[in-house]
Amino acid sequence: MNKTPSGSQAALRRLIIVIGAVAALVIFSYGWTVTDIDLAVPQQPVRQQNVGNALRELLSPNVFTQDYDIQTTTTQFAIDCVEDPAAAEPAASDQPYIVVTPACGSSGEIVTVEGYNFYPDSLARINWIATDGDRRIRQTRETNADNFVTHDNGTFSVQIEVPRIRGSAGEIHTVEAQGAFPQGSPHISNTTTTVLEKMVETIFLALIATVISIPPAAALSFFAARNLMRPVRIPLGNLLISIVLLPIGWLVGSALLGQLGLLALRLTNGEGFAGTAVIFVFGFASVASARRLRSSDEASSGRLRGIVNSVIVAVAIVLITGVLGGLGQLLDRTINDGILGYVATFFGALGDLAELMLVAVGGLVGAFTLSSIGGTLTRDALKHISVAFSHISGAVLGALAGAIVLGVTAVVGGVAAWLGLLTPVIAASLAAPILPMIYRRLAGGSPIPGRSERSVVAALSLAGSIIVFALTFSVLSVGRALIEGTLPSQAAALSIGDVIITQYVGRAMLIGAAIGGIAGALAGTKSNFPIGDALYTATRTILNALRSIEPLIMGIVFVIWVGIGPFAGVLALALHSIASLGKLYSEQIESIDSGPIEALQSTGANRLQTIVYAVVPQIIPPYISFTMYRWDINVRMSTIIGFVGGGGIGFLLQQQINLLRYRDAGVAVLAIAIVVSVLDYASAAIRERYT
Repeated sequence: MNKTPSGSQAALRRLIIVIGAVAALVIFSYGWTVTDIDLAVPQQPVRQQNVGNALRELLSPNVFTQDYDIQTTTTQFAIDCVEDPAAAEPAASDQPYIVVTPACGSSGEIVTVEGYNFYPDSLARINWIATDGDRRIRQTRETNADNFVTHDNGTFSVQIEVPRIRGSAGEIHTVEAQGAFPQGSPHISNTTTTVLEKMVETIFLALIATVISIPPAAALSFFAARNLMRPVRIPLGNLLISIVLLPIGWLVGSALLGQLGLLALRLTNGEGFAGTAVIFVFGFASVASARRLRSSDEASSGRLRGIVNSVIVAVAIVLITGVLGGLGQLLDRTINDGILGYVATFFGALGDLAELMLVAVGGLVGAFTLSSIGGTLTRDALKHISVAFSHISGAVLGALAGAIVLGVTAVVGGVAAWLGLLTPVIAASLAAPILPMIYRRLAGGSPIPGRSERSVVAALSLAGSIIVFALTFSVLSVGRALIEGTLPSQAAALSIGDVIITQYVGRAMLIGAAIGGIAGALAGTKSNFPIGDALYTATRTILNALRSIEPLIMGIVFVIWVGIGPFAGVLALALHSIASLGKLYSEQIESIDSGPIEALQSTGANRLQTIVYAVVPQIIPPYISFTMYRWDINVRMSTIIGFVGGGGIGFLLQQQINLLRYRDAGVAVLAIAIVVSVLDYASAAIRERYT
């Protein structure tokens, strides 16, 4: 039951509320001052007039235009005459004419010009022509503007000033009125045509960036979903063996599989057709045989079949990638015209990308294939080793794995000064469980730790992380790099074939070997490692880091890299969309109903089957919704990207604003608003259909 607060408690609560309100007022007042808000500035007449003109032109977009025939009519005006000249005879009733009152005057005087038979509600202008032919535009006294609008009956009456021209006394000058007479029907302006072209470019820029971002964002979303990754654990021994085999698999894969893929690409892209059919047959036969091979009841035979399947699938992936890349290049060379030409160019670009990435693809496939084979071969052996050998092998494997992990992070940290913090952070995370494991061995912790024991373990973990972070930070001289912005020395410490290990990377590997060896020795190969939590944390960190960088900054970087144009905008929006969609997708996975997952797991379904049949059906509708929403966002963001040279309508809008052509800029703003509205309605219709 809630107790009624006493008088002192109520008074204290009111005092805290008052203090909080005063503190909030002070903070807000300081913020008001820091942001330099001055309400007197927008009240200045000049600023009000300027913003009024800008808004008026922005809200009067130059969407349509009219062809005009400029007709002129003139009359005489005497300067400093003795007597007023006779009034000019008006022209025919259907022709425009003007009357100046008075028809004689001195420089600086105000005269009235009346016009008749002009086109209703159209622009007109008054020019003053001296005897030497010098033509001067006369601004009207009412608006101080060069042009004015005629009345709805085709007449006008404006006042102008007689120009001050030295030595013009007694001369007869000419007053000229120019009127715009529409010809034909209104039509779309050149500005609108240009804006439509750029708007189409913007839509496809945003579309391509969104489509490119979907596969990596969808893949990362499963690793960034806590409910899927939290239960995932793996024996530490298998994990360490996989890490140790990754660089070996990379070297073998890039050297063998990568070259095999390049050979398939060259045979397919027209350099030689002899091996194309063989490659196709082998690739598809490899996949078919890998799917049809059945595991034997005998464990050894089953492992052998699994290894053979893994090798066949790895070779098939590389060969098929090379064949498809070669076919894309072949299409690009043979088809150049029409719609098929656009398609061929697209596939040709994919083929060029495949050629650039085949060595890396071969390395990745080889790394994960060898890692998988190593885990398969050692899974049963690690279960039956003795406790002592488990800790000894854990120390050896942990030292190797730790050296590899910190060596890779040191290579990444050598790219930029602030990335050097990555190595101390990873080292601290690897060292976090060391002191808690020592404490449990010495104190003999209970199976279900209490609150005090959990607090001690957390404190020891934090202390160990801080100590290792400080040591790594000092040994690698990360602080000096951060202050001076210098990169680590590239002096070689060791050379293994074509691989050169620098002193900086070597020191990081020694630190990783020491940390990994100690942690592996304490834990042993039989302990379970929460690989799911590690992947979740790493993926979330990467997504948060990418989302923290504005697409505008990414656009500047990519403009430097690939030049001004929509390609830079596509790359910037795609990278940012991967992070944003990855976060949205993962949060949707975390909010799904767990009932179907538990039902499938109770039937013995493995993790992949659970994801395919219990998770994917629940996330498809929101994924479609989020993707459409992201396309909407990318259309709007491309406007800002264009300001730094990222292409699209933003680049055109920047030019129009810089030239103070606000009516033309209004067309671009109108086009953006219409497209965003259409996308919003389309997204709503799709959500209604699939949800």
